[in-house]
Amino acid sequence: MPLSETQIGELLAQIRQRLAVLEEEISRKLGQASEEFSAFERVGDSGDLSSILNEGEVEMSEALRDIDEWRGLRAALRRVEEGTYGVCIDCGVEIPFERLHASPMALRCVDCQMRAERREASHPSSM
Repeated sequence: MPLSETQIGELLAQIRQRLAVLEEEISRKLGQASEEFSAFERVGDSGDLSSILNEGEVEMSEALRDIDEWRGLRAALRRVEEGTYGVCIDCGVEIPFERLHASPMALRCVDCQMRAERREASHPSSM
């Protein structure tokens, strides 16, 4: 059963609220990482350098994770605009509202997602 206008409205509000939070967090984390990396000039010893690098890398890593989520949510908004939001990209069935409410970026129904995860687990990428 397709999503109702009320359900889509609820999901859009949820997505937009999360986007606002992510944008604030990304800005803060990138600013903190920048401050950490700019502290190189004031490094006292190798221990200080290691600490600065570690803190900056953690902030940058968290910001990158948030950016990935932000991109996924923006893509979900595009799918709403295109009329394809809530439709499984693999089998074409409607993704239940409950799944979208729990994971608004969901691209697949539960069955197809489980199959995709099994495929990924059986074919680990080489690094």
